[in-house]
Amino acid sequence: MQPQTDQNGGCLQAFGRGSLIAILVVAIPCFLVLRYRTEIEAKISGLSEMPVFQELSNNFKTGADLAGSTFAAELRAFYADSMLRASSEILPKRKATYWRRDRVEAQLKEKLGRRYQAGMGRYLDYVERYRDFAELEMRRSKIPASITLAQGILETNAGQSILATKGNNHFGIKCRARPGFRRDGVINDQDFDPHSLAIDCMQMHDDYAWDRFEVYPSARESFRRHSLLLQDRRYGWMLREYEVGGIYPIKKTIFGHDRVPYYAAWCVGLKQSGYATARLYAEKLTLIIETYQLWKIDYEAVIR
Repeated sequence: MQPQTDQNGGCLQAFGRGSLIAILVVAIPCFLVLRYRTEIEAKISGLSEMPVFQELSNNFKTGADLAGSTFAAELRAFYADSMLRASSEILPKRKATYWRRDRVEAQLKEKLGRRYQAGMGRYLDYVERYRDFAELEMRRSKIPASITLAQGILETNAGQSILATKGNNHFGIKCRARPGFRRDGVINDQDFDPHSLAIDCMQMHDDYAWDRFEVYPSARESFRRHSLLLQDRRYGWMLREYEVGGIYPIKKTIFGHDRVPYYAAWCVGLKQSGYATARLYAEKLTLIIETYQLWKIDYEAVIR
């Protein structure tokens, strides 16, 4: 009987060694990949090379610091006013106090490598060109201007996309398909309805054949349409949850934090609500806002 016992013991020992090897070779690497998935993807995509990436990972409260005593009264008044405050299409002229291109540009030239300096001018041009639209919409709808501008930059490659240049569509908003439009197997433009602010639908060759995107007479209508979209049931919950100036808990961590400034909470909320399928959509939006200090424009809108 002794040989049988040795054989069983040998099998158990071999199984134990095999399990240990499996844990070392497979389980631990898989755990590390899952644990640091965002950081790995950020490294591959180049996001981790952005100057604020490490800052966000270590200390994420930028953009909420000024909201204390400096803007407390203005923020209370801003959210107490439920009426449309943008009765005019033109903002009152006011000297830029908190967001100034020259200051942002000077700081970025010291931090950004050559790889990112090439696009810095385009990003800042976009902000200067469209910030009034974003501020008007913020005063009208309470959607942070920083979110609107960051989405516009990301969706259009700072205004260079075909959809933006030919269709004045800065947010990738699609035309609605009519019920049963594919029943006959033939897809044409008459199967899609644009919003009342749009004038047509256009197909992008790199997208699905059955998708059409809204075309607007100007960028102004695109920014208005974006606000209306974010006010609907799918995204509108963020208007109640994440007011400008606050720090809020979020269900999914971003840069290792589960309590973040309002605009980062918005970025995570947009991703979770299905605005985009890209896995790092929230991270990219947040990095744009942080790098170009777009949260300062939110405070400019509040005090105008």
